[in-house]
Amino acid sequence: MIRKYKHCRQIKWTAAALALLLTGCAARTVRAQAGQTVSTVLFDFTVSDPQTLTEYPGVTVSEGEQLASMMLTVTNTGTETLPFFSPDFQFQWGEGDKDFGVCLDGVDDRMLPYAWDLEPGETRTGLVLVPVPRDCTGLTVAYEELGEDGSRAGTYFVEVPL
Repeated sequence: MIRKYKHCRQIKWTAAALALLLTGCAARTVRAQAGQTVSTVLFDFTVSDPQTLTEYPGVTVSEGEQLASMMLTVTNTGTETLPFFSPDFQFQWGEGDKDFGVCLDGVDDRMLPYAWDLEPGETRTGLVLVPVPRDCTGLTVAYEELGEDGSRAGTYFVEVPL
């Protein structure tokens, strides 16, 4: 009789451990607000100082649009140099199939470049500009983290009022 209970206890502990393991492997979703630091597996990022602009030197704004302007700060919290690309961050402002985009390529030293590397512990801050409809009053900055096998490891959303 003791063996039977011991066996059941082992099954329960094995099932609990398996459930924890599978939960740990599931993709996570993080939601934050502008000004809050978001931590991914390899880096932290913060979106701050959002505003709208009708013009910016070196940038042509199409009729019916404005520029969503914000600072993006990225810190490498990992142990290896990381490559970053500005299109890694998507900007979403509606439910439609065309209500999203990426930031413009940098036209000056204030703006983040298209690509950059960060050494472990290094931080980079730069301006990002995103063309959005003139009536847009807020957007979401989205980043999707992929595992080594290409599976979704995490999705991060930062709500940004304009």
